[in-house]
Amino acid sequence: MAAVSESTSRVLEPHIPSGERLIEAHTADGRTVAVTDRRVIELHHEEDDMSQDTSLESVLLTSDYVVGSEYGRTEDTTNPLVEWIAGGLLAFLGVVIAVVGSETSALVIGVGLILGGVAVVYLSRAQTSGEISATVHRTGDLSDRSRTFPQGEAEVARAISEQVATLNGPA
Repeated sequence: MAAVSESTSRVLEPHIPSGERLIEAHTADGRTVAVTDRRVIELHHEEDDMSQDTSLESVLLTSDYVVGSEYGRTEDTTNPLVEWIAGGLLAFLGVVIAVVGSETSALVIGVGLILGGVAVVYLSRAQTSGEISATVHRTGDLSDRSRTFPQGEAEVARAISEQVATLNGPA
């Protein structure tokens, strides 16, 4: 069973009858998307000391109206150019101070700036962002249902795609 918080499990449990198996779930910001062996459930749940608000949408994957699924992934990578330039300038300044300075303190400061510059360049990494999406395509007047997840949370999107293929494949 997928890792779901206890409070989310309590809210989700009444909506998954016995015999239906939870395959995967993703919870973030009061929203849970769960994939069972029959459906995709999107649950919005928020509670505090004074109130509780829950809404649920379920898309059946076993109906004749489901004609396929689409899995998408977008990824953007940004290089930390500013950090690399700053680190290079620090190291260069450190070399200049260490070479030009005649006192021991200039050498210590220069070596410190060189190490600091190297550390800035070494520790600055390319940042990757993006999202994963899964769409269930349906026929007729029924609209397609899409779900998006943050980068690195592909399990539920894959499970949606796999379940549509499994449940609607050749007999």
